[in-house]
Amino acid sequence: MGNMCVERSTANYRFVVAALDRLAAFDPTLRGRRALARIAARRLLPIDLAPLTYAFEELLGEPKDAARRLLFDWFFYRQLEAASWNGGVSHGRAELLDAERVGAYVAECRRGIVVATIHLGDYLEGLRQLRLACKWTKRVFVVRRAAWSESEQRAFARVASTDVELTVLRIGRGAAAAAVRELRRGNVVIALFDLPDRFGRTVEVELLGRRAHAVRGPAELAVLGEADVMPIFTRYDDRGVLVVEAAPVVAARAVPRESRSVRHREIAQRLWRLAEARIRANPAQWANWVVIGEMLATADRHRDGVGVTSSEG
Repeated sequence: MGNMCVERSTANYRFVVAALDRLAAFDPTLRGRRALARIAARRLLPIDLAPLTYAFEELLGEPKDAARRLLFDWFFYRQLEAASWNGGVSHGRAELLDAERVGAYVAECRRGIVVATIHLGDYLEGLRQLRLACKWTKRVFVVRRAAWSESEQRAFARVASTDVELTVLRIGRGAAAAAVRELRRGNVVIALFDLPDRFGRTVEVELLGRRAHAVRGPAELAVLGEADVMPIFTRYDDRGVLVVEAAPVVAARAVPRESRSVRHREIAQRLWRLAEARIRANPAQWANWVVIGEMLATADRHRDGVGVTSSEG
């Protein structure tokens, strides 16, 4: 079926969540709105959306009825994500776990830091909470696709502030080299790692008990930039609170040139072990089920450049 059908269905469903969002003033939790959204989705969404049905029934082993509910919830969370990208303010709260510890680490770390994250929950709000928790002396960079968009500008305006300089590096000639250079200077680079090979060169990992190929951008940048990797994950809880979690840091270490590819795989697999546990716990909140087929494909086309961009914008 592909992304086009998913996008059409999302457009048809968008007004439902927009209407439900008005209820947030009376019911700030997601529980009530999500239940109402399921009822509406039964009438508005196709019976069979192949990528999502395959993901929930075959990859996760969910019974048909449970998989159908996950499908409805997946569309609900995509609209929350769309609102975030369009500059919307969440009616709920956001909470960075162990914020003091995270802030102290960023302040005291003398090395560069790769902030590695995935399309789970609302990663943009997660980055904003990270910004609020830290006293920044480091510059922050994010590598994005070549095309500029207004939605991207609005989205990353939430992450930046007067005390945090956020620079967008456009993917293409020189972007990866610039990111590595800034990491060696002790700065921060934000990278997404749940993307297939059309977004960059990949590394093989185990995902959901299968072989998968995902961009190796965060791992490769960390090795070349001699930087730490700080995994960040976000998820909504039943109270409507966005929970932001900084997983244990993957510390930098010197790697001989001939051992770099091995180190790429080690870092990437560690990131995916962390990610898989969180995806399994909150499957409807992971946006990138729609590209899981690409990631599970055995062919690796080895594109030029480091895969650190995103599918949005």
